[in-house]
Amino acid sequence: MSEDDMKLILSGDTPQTTSPYSMQASNEDSLHHLTLLPPPKKGRILLVGSGPGHPSLLTIATHNALTKQADLVLSDKLVPAAVLALIPETVEVRIARKFPGNAEGAQSEMMDAAVEAARRGLTVVRLKQGDPVVYGRAGEEVLFFRAHGFEPLVVPGVSSALAAPIFAGIPVTQRGVAESVIVCTGVGRQGKEVKLPGYERSRTVLILMGVARIAQVVGAMIRNDSGSGEGLQSGEGRREGRPFPLNTPIAIIERGSMPDQRVVASTLGDICEALDSVGEQRPPGMMVVGWAVLALQGTGDTSVLEEGEERDEDRIRQWLGGGRWVMREGIDQGWTEV
Repeated sequence: MSEDDMKLILSGDTPQTTSPYSMQASNEDSLHHLTLLPPPKKGRILLVGSGPGHPSLLTIATHNALTKQADLVLSDKLVPAAVLALIPETVEVRIARKFPGNAEGAQSEMMDAAVEAARRGLTVVRLKQGDPVVYGRAGEEVLFFRAHGFEPLVVPGVSSALAAPIFAGIPVTQRGVAESVIVCTGVGRQGKEVKLPGYERSRTVLILMGVARIAQVVGAMIRNDSGSGEGLQSGEGRREGRPFPLNTPIAIIERGSMPDQRVVASTLGDICEALDSVGEQRPPGMMVVGWAVLALQGTGDTSVLEEGEERDEDRIRQWLGGGRWVMREGIDQGWTEV
């Protein structure tokens, strides 16, 4: 403040200033009536899960974040167009530029963009497929944003790990069939291999992000102690526990909950050939492995644990109708009314 400004204040007049905290007073008021302008708006970051894909499965919190709060939406590449279409046209939307070999670069670009926008006072929605913390890399983003001065709000989403099987008619747990469920990934950080769980008859295994490497995944699951992978790529060191029987049911669910959903179901011994036979893959995809895959198909089969392995070949034959695999497309028409 200059000496002239001080004189003006002491005389009861209003000085001219460019400070964001400028003092304002009416001509007749004294210093007791001076007011301060509010500081610049502080931006914030929301880490939001968009669910498996169907817009009806968005949580109220996610819907509000996208339609009422966002100034900028930074979206993962796999978030469906039907979800992005809900965002008002006045909100800027950027899609992660992920492609083979650029996953890390795209991730860094999104995080840097979120911090830069938040520093400008914007509300940033970092939109992720499914639930942000179920293989969504939200943890590293929380730490990154915190290190840069922003504590993000994490908004859960409906995970595709649990929702997609329901759309395919598969219960991940079922009395008499599956008493537990485990979620894992088919590919590690920067494409590295990961250890898969061993076979437990009463357990359902959900594998995310592994369909593109299904030969390696299946090879690791069925490989026996002698090292045989039944002609598939070697899985040595990639499984903890017993090998899976070749007749274990498996379903590949692609674009779960979306109108173009596709389910290819077979056994571990035939699934690679089955997937090759139906044409180009439709990411994102996941695998469901275990006897729960056939539990609710047709007239149902909920006696898997009670009867043991003796009838497995018969129940597989009945489930597949005498063939080696089945393929179904689309979702229940009832979802058009929900």
